Amino acid sequence: MKGLNLPKERTFIGPALVWKRIAAFVIDLAIINFVVLIPFKGLLSNLIPENQSFSETYRFFSSSGYSGLITSISVVLSILLILYFLLLERKYSQTIRKKLMKLFVVSDTKDMKIWQMIVRNLVLIPIFPFVLLIILDPLFMFFTKTNQRLSEILSKTRVVEQYNL
Repeated sequence: MKGLNLPKERTFIGPALVWKRIAAFVIDLAIINFVVLIPFKGLLSNLIPENQSFSETYRFFSSSGYSGLITSISVVLSILLILYFLLLERKYSQTIRKKLMKLFVVSDTKDMKIWQMIVRNLVLIPIFPFVLLIILDPLFMFFTKTNQRLSEILSKTRVVEQYNL
């Protein structure tokens, strides 16, 4: 086998496939749910009345003193979610999901800046107007050649994968 003179494998970096990005995001949501949201579940289940419609629950929170607490919990959860993505993308250019799917984040600038990582993840903040991004942000993937989300366009970043030829 030593005498074989095989050509080297050629690779290139290109836009990540949409299905891989969606699968990777689902994996991250499961991890986030387990690590970040489950610890708050007990607290929230005691506060939120069961078997009520959205409007009844909204009236309950509006009339009670819990609206400030819910807002505080939302802010803390937002910070934890953004830190998860920020720290992993800063250190490895990948979150756990991207590592499993062999995807990584690159910046159009030389090095990825913290502001770029924060802008990429504004969609995770469950406070108006950022909640609108939950729908708008991923829709952009289907209308751009490079499958970029709106937050990636604004942050000048891309999720890519390595293709072997």
